[in-house]
Amino acid sequence: MSIRDELTALIARIGDTHVDADNTDFHEDVVDAILAHYGVVELPTLNDPDDDGQIYTDVAELRIDTSGPNGNEVFLPGGSQTSPHQLRQEASDYLAAANRAEAQS
Repeated sequence: MSIRDELTALIARIGDTHVDADNTDFHEDVVDAILAHYGVVELPTLNDPDDDGQIYTDVAELRIDTSGPNGNEVFLPGGSQTSPHQLRQEASDYLAAANRAEAQS
């Protein structure tokens, strides 16, 4: 079952079984379903593009070129280009590793 299906099923319980909207167990079930599949992190606010159309991140030294011919392009430290999809996949690998390391310490 996908996380979307799982959350939809949990939320549907309110109507199907008349779960009280103030029911703490229900809210905890929804939160547990989200956290079982996703790492929830606060995203930093990025600056607006500079005069050259570049957005720089503070920690990861990533650069987003908003002036490129193909729309927004993401560049890694060292200048190699990556896609938003690949960047998200790599970020999720880092988060999974951090979760595992924290769980085992």
